[in-house]
Amino acid sequence: MKRLNKTLWSFGLLLLLAACGSVPPAPTDRFYRLQPAHVAPAATSLPGAVAVNAFRADSLYAERPIVYSDEASLRQLRQYHYHLWLYPPAQIVQEHFKASLGSALDLKGDSNAPYALDGRIVKFERVLSGQHSKAVVALELQLLAGGKTRLNKTYQVEQPASDDSLGAFAVAMEQALGKIYTEFLADVAHSR
Repeated sequence: MKRLNKTLWSFGLLLLLAACGSVPPAPTDRFYRLQPAHVAPAATSLPGAVAVNAFRADSLYAERPIVYSDEASLRQLRQYHYHLWLYPPAQIVQEHFKASLGSALDLKGDSNAPYALDGRIVKFERVLSGQHSKAVVALELQLLAGGKTRLNKTYQVEQPASDDSLGAFAVAMEQALGKIYTEFLADVAHSR
């Protein structure tokens, strides 16, 4: 009996060790960044420097995991566990805005600049829709001149990705932001 207990105990230990060896390694975190978008300057630019204040984002859009939803259930948002933005979206979009529009506007203004820009992320997500995903981004941009609102508008663009990879989604997000910036520059030119 003693020998049977010892055999069963050894067999159980072997099964436990075998189970530990078959656990796959944890997935690797993948980080995504945005490359500047090519934005043509508008016919009329601002005559002075613009201070770009820190952009804001709320809830899931303030966190680094990429947010996604399925087209069949757009009310439900989820986050990827291992696919992350390099920085929180508010920071990455503000830096992308400056890098993309630096040749169209003087964005090196400080607190004494004649213009100030406030930005808020309203949407910044991937929507899965069968074969290809799309980037959905909405930004609320407010341009102030001398403390008074010159322009306040929410811009939204949906940009299809070239394939279903997250790399293609990041490129689609760059393209969507570029379209928003182009529309913003046109609105600035007409807001005089």
